[in-house]
Amino acid sequence: MFTKKLLPVLLFGIASLGFVSCSDSDDTTEPQNTEVDFTKGDFKQKVLVEDITSASCVWCPLGTIAIEGLEKSEYKDRVIGVGVHGDFNPSSVKDPFVLPGLSRLTSALKMSGWPHLSFNRNTAIKGTDFQNFIPETAFGKYTFSSTEFEKFQKKHKLLNEGSPIGIKIESNLTATSGKVDVSLKFSQNISQELKYVVYLLEDGLVFQQAQHNRLFGEQGNGGKWVMDFVHDHVVRATNDFLGQSIAADQTKSSNEYKTSVNLSYELKDLSKASVVVAVLDSKGNVLNVQKAKANTTQDYQMK
Repeated sequence: MFTKKLLPVLLFGIASLGFVSCSDSDDTTEPQNTEVDFTKGDFKQKVLVEDITSASCVWCPLGTIAIEGLEKSEYKDRVIGVGVHGDFNPSSVKDPFVLPGLSRLTSALKMSGWPHLSFNRNTAIKGTDFQNFIPETAFGKYTFSSTEFEKFQKKHKLLNEGSPIGIKIESNLTATSGKVDVSLKFSQNISQELKYVVYLLEDGLVFQQAQHNRLFGEQGNGGKWVMDFVHDHVVRATNDFLGQSIAADQTKSSNEYKTSVNLSYELKDLSKASVVVAVLDSKGNVLNVQKAKANTTQDYQMK
């Protein structure tokens, strides 16, 4: 049976935490340029939360619990969640939302287990650490805790006073293709190479999901399939998982950097689509991120 075969694989390596995934690397990210203070600036700073998930992974709905909890909390205006789908066990079901190039992202994130939540692509934060702010409140019941998230974000210095990078998003999208216009402003002379990632997301995608039947309080230790699971924040297209370069001479306070990205994809419902733009340093750490509904304009957001 699927559950008897799959569950021992998922449980391996995480017994000390009481949750599910393989152990992650303890490597830390390299320090950013000390001449630029990326924790201060004129623009509102937000955190990119990337949920590496799969329809065939019975513990992956833990990531859904975490992101949905954040979006209903007092932190909802400071975090932007995206769901990046992969194929954990395609022999049981092939996830229809997998995009080419995912392995480059999972390698950069030092991913070693499912599910994996990345915060601003900081590899010093283990992919399972998010489970600290969705404690088990009853037998098999996991619930978002604002108190625990506050401890988590302070420990990892996620929420900053501001950002020196402002992001403006405009888009002209159809159900199958479109263009995203990205504009950036800088309140400091950054004068170093940056990168930008564009994600096209879609909410409300119904597809089956493997689920451990203890995640939502049910009794028992087996797994089950939820045939009408609703997948939100699903990445449907990207310019490049690791980002495209912005030359150092374009990242000065006197300049407004502008670029356009053309994307091809297949959406189920354009009205449920949105665009996310993240700006990264040259090492791949996310410096700021913004989100806009499809075919709307999100102007620069001051702090």
